[in-house]
Amino acid sequence: MPAGGELQSGVSHLLLKQGERPPWPAMKPGKWVMWTVSDTGIGILPDVIKHIYEPFFTTKQRGEGTGLGLAQVYGIVKQHNGFIDVKSEVRKGTTFIIYLPEVSEAETLSQRPESRVAKGQGETILVVEDEKDVLQVLKIMLEGLSYKVLTAGNGRDALKIYDTYHEQIALVLTDMVMPEMGGIDLFKALKERNPEIQVVVMTGYSPQAEEMSKLLQDVSGILEKPLVLEKVARVVNEILKGNG
Repeated sequence: MPAGGELQSGVSHLLLKQGERPPWPAMKPGKWVMWTVSDTGIGILPDVIKHIYEPFFTTKQRGEGTGLGLAQVYGIVKQHNGFIDVKSEVRKGTTFIIYLPEVSEAETLSQRPESRVAKGQGETILVVEDEKDVLQVLKIMLEGLSYKVLTAGNGRDALKIYDTYHEQIALVLTDMVMPEMGGIDLFKALKERNPEIQVVVMTGYSPQAEEMSKLLQDVSGILEKPLVLEKVARVVNEILKGNG
């Protein structure tokens, strides 16, 4: 909302009964949670709205957006067996509605598998992420797994840190899309410095997509966002042990 406005967010319950017409054709009868986010912004043009979930599609100027935000949201919702709907009117605003199947706490606990999280042995990991909150969470997560952590907010700062501590760094964990220097350019620069460097790329874009697989075919590993402790622990542990 470049000119300001009002943003509203709310959660409600939806009981979809057998025989009722669902908001989305594939929605099954049962209990759903509806998460609604509305703004009074400029709205989305009709010829744009049909492309908003496509990776790298953006109407913003260069440097202002990557076109991955809504693609990541769409992917996360689908991972949780949900649906996402959007309604927009130019110069009046936009509303997104996310439908997620309701799960009770008892079901969640009973379905959670017992797992042993793989821990490190004091190895040093350089984490590169431009979102400060995500960077802090990753730092806490990895330190809890017994790793030493160095952090950087973009590729250029990461290279400076690597040049200083390269003998100690066992692995670089980097986001793919960042200002200054992104993850792929950082990976290429690190490879020039050390052909044996281990680099794991974090991304919200499916690595199965053809464009992404070409970009990431030489990295040591890929972590899809949203990041989950068990998966981060497993991927990092396997690579450091030489099984990645």
